[in-house]
Formats: sequence, structure tokens, C-alpha cells
Amino acid sequence: MSAATYISRAPELTPATAFLELVKPDLVAIEERLNREIASDVRTVYNLSGHVLCAGGKRLRPAMVALSAKAIGPKPDSARVETVGAAVELVHMATLVHDDVVDDTATRRGHPTANAVFGNGIAVLTGDYLLAKAMRLLAVDGDLRIIRTVSDITIEMSEGEVMELAATGDPTVALSVYFEILRKKTAVFVEGCCRCGALIAGADSEHEHALAQYGYHLGMAFQVADDLLDYTGDPTVTGKPLGSDLRDGRATLPFLLAQQDGIETEKLSRLFGDPELTDTAVADVVGTLGSAGILDRTRLVAREHVENAAAALNPLSPSPAKDAFLALTDFVVQRDR
Repeated sequence: MSAATYISRAPELTPATAFLELVKPDLVAIEERLNREIASDVRTVYNLSGHVLCAGGKRLRPAMVALSAKAIGPKPDSARVETVGAAVELVHMATLVHDDVVDDTATRRGHPTANAVFGNGIAVLTGDYLLAKAMRLLAVDGDLRIIRTVSDITIEMSEGEVMELAATGDPTVALSVYFEILRKKTAVFVEGCCRCGALIAGADSEHEHALAQYGYHLGMAFQVADDLLDYTGDPTVTGKPLGSDLRDGRATLPFLLAQQDGIETEKLSRLFGDPELTDTAVADVVGTLGSAGILDRTRLVAREHVENAAAALNPLSPSPAKDAFLALTDFVVQRDR
């Protein structure tokens, strides 16, 4: 394959993601940087990295870096935003590659995963390569506070993945454990991206904390909404079968709330972790959870985190970036994929 095969472009903005218009030039620069950073003399490494880079995604994590920097000052150092934004996206790419190997996932967003195309061994090692590239970029930026932030993110995400793997197949997982997995797996990353943007722009401690809190609550809302989509989404849009978490034995919030309330406990426990579960059986579970108000309660948890995220922005002065962050909160709970 020629090198041109793997040249990716910044995601096209839709009405739902129009809030990213403010940082579109940053996202274009970050995408160009990513295309340069995946270069390798080892052709297989380059091919796999390009496969992951071109697989899609909205680049929300680097967008969080850019928006946070602009929320502090209208003209942050664009070169630093590019470098740190590319670094966090490389971390994200590495975690996706590793997660797909651990979960034995064959498709993502309707396309074959890297491990399905190249094999698990090469995928794991190339994921390590992407992570090393990210750390090198952070070293180039040279801000120890940002290096420490992203290092802490990576540690907590790894712990979260292990916690989730250990909890897989256990229908009695405590809600506190579930929320801690969400915090480590997703929220700390978004929180850290917002903190990095604030640090780039020289934020004081109050504004850095405000943006970090926004990121934390947005990340929690995003993952709860994602877990809800597993029961309510359109498979042709989400790219994965309805009820995948139930089939795989992942006790997410809808399932745990039903267990807590004693709703069809025996039946749900019997279906939990059954890879042969039919679409009809999943639809029956969705109907049960909907009738019992479980899906609405799950949606409310996501909404509460969104409201907390919006409230966290109160210390920030009015700005287009702040407006974009507020628009993003609506996107998180209304998205369909």
C-alpha cells in the first residue's frame, strides 16, 4: 500500500458537532501532525498505525485540549496545542488497539479492528509504539506538569481496564466499583485533556480546577450515555449489536440498577454473559428495563453529570470556547453513536 493510503483528514463537522468549529484549524493541524508521527521505517508498524488513524472518530480529546486553552485565553500557543493534542490522541489510539486485543473485538465503527487485520501480537506491539510516540511528543513540549498529567491518565486508564476485565462475568458488581471503573477508564482522560489545555494557556489554579472538573463530569456523562446506547442505540449507527455488554457479561448501569431494584433478577442473571443471546431476547430485556424506568434513570445519571459539568464552568469568563463547551454537554447526552 502506498503512503497516501493512510493520509487521514480532520473529521467533517456536522450540525451535531458544530461546536468544534472554533477549534477546526487546531484539529486540522493536529491531524497533519498525527499523519507525520505515525511514520515508521517498519512498514507493518506504519500500516497498522495508519489503519487505526483512518478508522474515524471525532478527535474529541484533542478538541478538549484546544477548547480548554481557548477558554483561558483567545490566542494560546497553537504549536503547543498541536503537540499536546496529537499526544493525547496517540494515547487514545494506543488504548483502542490494546482494548480491542483484550476484548477480542473484530470490528469498530463498522470497520475491521487492527488486531483482526494484523493479528494480536503485532497490534499489541504497535499500540506500545503509539504510546511511546505520545510520550516523546510530551517530552518535546517539555512541560513537566503536562507530562505528569498524561502519565497519571495512562496509569489510571490501565487500572480501569484491569478492573473492568476482573469484573467481567460478575453480575453482582457494586455500583461503587462500576463508577470507579468509569472514572478511571474514561473520565480521567477527558479531565486530563482539559487540564492540559488549561496549563498550556497559563491558567491559574481556580480556572485549571474548573476545567478539570468540567472534563471529569463530561467524561462520566459520556460513558454512562455510551452504556445506555448499548441498550437503546441503533446497531446500524453505533456499529455494534444491541445488548453487546449483556452478551459479554459486562454489568453496566442499566443492568446494575435493575439488579438493585430486584427487577427480573433471576431472568437477567440467566441471560447475563450469554454470547448466544438472540436479538429477540435482547429486545425483551430492553422492553423490561424501559417499562421499569431503568433506562430513564440511567439517562438521568448522565444528565446530572452534564449539569455538573456546565456548573463547573461558572468561574470562567464568557467566551466562544465556554459556549462551545456548553454545547458539547448537549451533544454528549443526545448523541446516537
